Amino acid sequence: MPRFTRWGLLAGACCLAAACSSSSGSGSGPAASNGTASGSPAASADSAVCSDVSALRTSVTSLGKISISKDAVSQLGTNLSQVKSDLDQLSADADSQWRPQVDSLKSALSSAQNAVTSLGSGGSISSAVSSVGGVVTAASNLFSAAKNTCP
Repeated sequence: MPRFTRWGLLAGACCLAAACSSSSGSGSGPAASNGTASGSPAASADSAVCSDVSALRTSVTSLGKISISKDAVSQLGTNLSQVKSDLDQLSADADSQWRPQVDSLKSALSSAQNAVTSLGSGGSISSAVSSVGGVVTAASNLFSAAKNTCP
């Protein structure tokens, strides 16, 4: 298969994977209050965590916005790095909150980064697409767990 077609296929498949999971919420608008006073430490912590969830939601959404070009793999790698950065911040701020979902997303993200990196050396497009789909699924599970705290 010609190189451009392979990258286009990868970008298109990633767009489909991300679009299929975007039903977990829009991620836009202010986070709703959880009943704590706005000046309390708990409210500040929840505010930071909800901001992190929103940033992660945005970066996961970016996985589905890869333009079909010769730079698609590079763009996907950059987007995965942003997901990792946002997830690391959420993990630090949320401490043990949603730990199983955070750990699952970290694992899926590591697999996706490895699969995308291996594309340059003959890695499988279907493996990369599948692993990016795993990131989207794991992120959706995290967003579902977080929805009561960060709607």
